[in-house]
Amino acid sequence: MSRVLLLLTHQFPHDSGDAAFVRNEIAALAQEFDEVRIVSFWGEGVPALPLPPNCRYLGSVGRVTAARAFRGLISGRRLRTLWAVAARARRVGALKSADLRAMLVGMSVAQRLQQLGARHTPFESLTVYSFWGVDIAYSLPWFVRKQDAVATRVHRYDLDEESEGYRPLRPAVLGVTEVLLTISDAAQSYARERYSSYISPQRILVRRLGVPGPDAPPADASAPERVLVVSASSVIPLKRVDLILDALAEVARRGHAVAWTHFGDGPGLAAVRSRAAELVEELPLLDVAFPGRVPVQTILDHYAHAATTLFMNLSTIEGVPVSIMEAAAYGVPAVATDVGATREIVGSAFGSGVLVARDATVSEIADAVVDVVEHLDRFDARANWAERFDANENARAAAAAVADLNRG
Repeated sequence: MSRVLLLLTHQFPHDSGDAAFVRNEIAALAQEFDEVRIVSFWGEGVPALPLPPNCRYLGSVGRVTAARAFRGLISGRRLRTLWAVAARARRVGALKSADLRAMLVGMSVAQRLQQLGARHTPFESLTVYSFWGVDIAYSLPWFVRKQDAVATRVHRYDLDEESEGYRPLRPAVLGVTEVLLTISDAAQSYARERYSSYISPQRILVRRLGVPGPDAPPADASAPERVLVVSASSVIPLKRVDLILDALAEVARRGHAVAWTHFGDGPGLAAVRSRAAELVEELPLLDVAFPGRVPVQTILDHYAHAATTLFMNLSTIEGVPVSIMEAAAYGVPAVATDVGATREIVGSAFGSGVLVARDATVSEIADAVVDVVEHLDRFDARANWAERFDANENARAAAAAVADLNRG
């Protein structure tokens, strides 16, 4: 019997959004299954990435209009499932207007999956892997059959109701999910605490994301004449790029030559750029550069050739920052706020950098920067990446967890 994987994404294989993650898993998934069929939630108009030979992109769901939602209702099986989903939601006190909207989306997407040819034949064994726990995942209660194997991955956006708000259809989506893959220990604990009535805690597994790394780290950045600092994010309030600037200005005031490069743009960039110009005028030991939003490869090339001393991330909310993984792959330690699951990649226990409190002062952050700069021999961020965040190793582990649902 042919083993088929139906991979449900938000954008992949279009080179946008979750392509940054799925592209690292697709080869491992392709090795585990005879055929991989891919359906995305969005993506038209964005170039598609090349796929392994046994992978086939069926298309995207497209915008769920009122007419399409109505057509999704025209099915006896889906209507019976709707009644069961609504009844279960009422029993756990979770039936809200967001659930009703998600039900309409789920039925519409399920119908679209049928139209795209995602359903298997009697001679195929189907595993469904939703790379997210929301949006396209709302189709799972209406699309999957009892004989199908189902895996769902959750990140932070689609899991953390404290920072992201109510996530609808949890009982229904997790009720048909056989294994839930989380990206961190913190996410696993959160899911086990909140959702054990929908899915067995033993079926909630940590399967970390990761990033590819260079074959070898760049030249040693020990005893730098200048502290070469990189940050990479949108310039929005929760990323606190202005706080990075203030902290590095304080480091310069203490006598360290600092060259800071921030990759990324956003509504706050003009104000940060203006403040930086003032500080550079005031502090001869401070230099800044704002290349703007650039391809990820540009940032990686910077690590490869600029002997970067330190990466900084002072966000107020995070999952496991991919930007820190990328820096670590090139041997760059980090100073980062202790939020979300950042402590699972940054900290003295890993030799990968220094954590600061979310409400740390400018002086305290500067202390952490100086601590790293003056003790670079204590840090081996690349070793931590190789052990915990190597994309190839993590992809194989995630693909095996999905494939194990339907082995034999």
